Amino acid sequence: MKKLSLITLVLLLLLQLREAVAQPSLRFVAEDLYPLHYITDQGKYAGFLVELAQLLTEECEINSNIEIMPQARAFKEFRRDPNTIMLSLLKTPSRENDFQFLGEVYQAKAYLIGLKQNHIKLKTLQDAQKFRTGTVRGYFSQVFLESKGFSKEDNLVLATDPASLLNMLYKDRTDLVLTNSISLEQELTLLKLEPESVEHKLELADFPNELHFTAHSQLSKSTVIRLSKALQKIKQDGRYFNLATKWQVAY
Repeated sequence: MKKLSLITLVLLLLLQLREAVAQPSLRFVAEDLYPLHYITDQGKYAGFLVELAQLLTEECEINSNIEIMPQARAFKEFRRDPNTIMLSLLKTPSRENDFQFLGEVYQAKAYLIGLKQNHIKLKTLQDAQKFRTGTVRGYFSQVFLESKGFSKEDNLVLATDPASLLNMLYKDRTDLVLTNSISLEQELTLLKLEPESVEHKLELADFPNELHFTAHSQLSKSTVIRLSKALQKIKQDGRYFNLATKWQVAY
């Protein structure tokens, strides 16, 4: 009888060990984008979605770590490693078959912005085709503008990164910039550009605006389901709202 109990105990321990080994350790990656996910002056990772990711993995009892890096590198790491999750990725029709979207975590409205001194008046995106419009090369915004008739040969200006794009606007190398307003004022201030010199020229209502926690296509379905259900629970029980209130982000 004692021998049978010992065998049972060993089997249970082996089962627990197997589950522990099978349990994925997740890595969340994102660019530096205040107040969603950013690096503090002390070198710490902070932000609304950083804390939401921590809540999520605690709820699921999954080990995880978070890293902030340039967007191009973050996306490359995400595509390479099945256990890497993007903290905020724009959900677009072309991406729905490539990735697993765990749930919407934020909405970011898109605008065409320009310098106030240019006095550009826009009623529709078609009106903007008379002007040079800039975005970052490789971003979905490039695909969006090209689908609306903009072209590099005529009126589409491409920059290598967001900082270069904003500098191009102030140096009159583009008339308009497609961007969201999540951290625009802070970005301009860091670049020593005057935030009060720019204004929204046109809101792009048909530009996708849902940011999602997004998983690799090969992350196990069971893990995806656990994370999605946990995120929904966090939204329903008020923890998401409390976090959004703390970080003063609208939802």
